[in-house]
Amino acid sequence: MNGTGRLEHPSGAVYEGEFMDNMFHGRGVYIFPNGAKYTGNFNQNKMEGEGEYVDEQNLNWKGTFYNKAAPGLKPVLHL
Repeated sequence: MNGTGRLEHPSGAVYEGEFMDNMFHGRGVYIFPNGAKYTGNFNQNKMEGEGEYVDEQNLNWKGTFYNKAAPGLKPVLHL
């Protein structure tokens, strides 16, 4: 699949965004089965580049992601 689309996994995870060669690639939103959500860039199915993560406790984190690592991730403060 190439272009934009939506994929719903039996686990409850949902991806909506850009695909390239059947992989998450480009901008997208991934909602984890626990309700956490990542919005940002993907590179060959990996969270990679600038993005924002909202955890299951609804805390927002923003920064640069490298697959499962995000050194220097900072909380987004809503004042």
